[in-house]
Amino acid sequence: MKLSDILYEAAVDLWEQAADKPFVKEMALGTLDEGRFRNYMLQDYLYLLDYTDLLRFIRERTEDPGLLDFLQSVIRETEKETYRVHVPHMKKLGVSDEEIADAIRLPVIGEYTGYMLSRVREDGLFAGLAALLQCSWLYAYIGERTVLRYPRETAASPYSFWFDAYTCKAYTDANRLWIEVLDRETDSIEPDTVSLLSKIFRTCAGYENRLWDELYML
Repeated sequence: MKLSDILYEAAVDLWEQAADKPFVKEMALGTLDEGRFRNYMLQDYLYLLDYTDLLRFIRERTEDPGLLDFLQSVIRETEKETYRVHVPHMKKLGVSDEEIADAIRLPVIGEYTGYMLSRVREDGLFAGLAALLQCSWLYAYIGERTVLRYPRETAASPYSFWFDAYTCKAYTDANRLWIEVLDRETDSIEPDTVSLLSKIFRTCAGYENRLWDELYML
């Protein structure tokens, strides 16, 4: 069994919970309060900055040319998503430059990214790749599952661009490549390492669920 299959089984029950969160369901139905979505976009922007920093930190821990090229491409695409997609959408929602500059991360985001950083420091490159993949893969899962469940509603929702972003071919192809790279690089790892990576993957999925809940309460 490939590592990705094991990771999927470790977290899929939490992913199903995430896809059923009120925040996600109301985005799909188009009933989510715009203020909540505005707060989400701002917090997600802050998270993306930390996510990119973590990618750079992981990149420093390998000299393998193939992995370096892969990580650089992920960094480039994440920066593209942040500044060419995310920021313009925030501006459309009326988020000012001052608000962006003064924004403070929710405590759960600090805990989440701090956990991922600690795992890279203590457990190495594969721990970081698995932790960050969880986020990317989860969004693809939520997007696909929700669009299949609410096809007409998501198409008509004012938040349809969110679902488009995480179900488009470019995103799903990039996510599939990440899975393939991780499977290839971990083909011969020890069972204890598989167990460790599964625990990290599931813990990250738990942080995602906490984040959806806290965003809904803002």
